[in-house]
Amino acid sequence: MKHDIDLEHPLVHQLVEEAVRAGMESPLREPILEAVDGTTEAPVEAADEEPPGADEPEVGEKSRTSKAIQGLVVFVTMFVVLYITLRRFTDDEER
Repeated sequence: MKHDIDLEHPLVHQLVEEAVRAGMESPLREPILEAVDGTTEAPVEAADEEPPGADEPEVGEKSRTSKAIQGLVVFVTMFVVLYITLRRFTDDEER
């Protein structure tokens, strides 16, 4: 069974980019660079520093505390709604 993959598809590009990024952060970084260097004519250099602005928080990024509080509020709200709903269903069946 042969599968044709569209190498120009944006999802393929994103998956490859993430795989390379994960590989470059792993202990396999040096073997990957050596393998790529052997297949290309130009020497390959790894970027040792993060892209510009990587350490700056993005606009709209929430702190961990606010995310935790927001998650707790959502959890409690869903629990209360579920409890009330189930309570009403069980009360109707008892009558």
